Amino acid sequence: MQIELKDIKAGELVQEYSCAIDEFPAISDLVDSGELKFYPPLAFSLRLQRTGKLVVVEGNLSAEVEFQCGRCLQKYKTAVAESFSFTFAPQPEKCEIEEEAIDEEVELVDSDLGLIFYQDELLELQEPLLEQLLMAIPISPLCKDSCSGLCPECGVNLNNGNCDCVKKVFNNKFNILANLDFKSPE
Repeated sequence: MQIELKDIKAGELVQEYSCAIDEFPAISDLVDSGELKFYPPLAFSLRLQRTGKLVVVEGNLSAEVEFQCGRCLQKYKTAVAESFSFTFAPQPEKCEIEEEAIDEEVELVDSDLGLIFYQDELLELQEPLLEQLLMAIPISPLCKDSCSGLCPECGVNLNNGNCDCVKKVFNNKFNILANLDFKSPE
């Protein structure tokens, strides 16, 4: 996925991409491990705005993904949609970076600037889009907010019903205070 600066005519370009998950090897590893399953299409909608040498990319991604719930371990399918924005800037010359670092005694790395650098008038979109896709995937997916999870004793899915396990009561010396009736002085 590449775009040349000369393709951004009149300062703006709108692009729609429909990709296969195989185009993102880092995601393919998650799919192969069974943690995720993507349903085609994986869609990106991009709007590129060029101002001089800077290019601001605003976009949306959408996909149908199958996750495994972090509480009950059941698989569920859901839509993932995210909006994002990032900025491309030309790669500064090596000597410019060194002179600025010496003058100000501060050395900044690319991530500190919040910019993605490009070379040869060519914008490489694969890595920034991969980052956005990875950030859209929840760390601990839940099939629903009210998911009850699994019984810690027998492993029964508590969303489907209760189990007959005797729940252990934590022996807390402050439990006796729960039954006290505190009345405010009148």
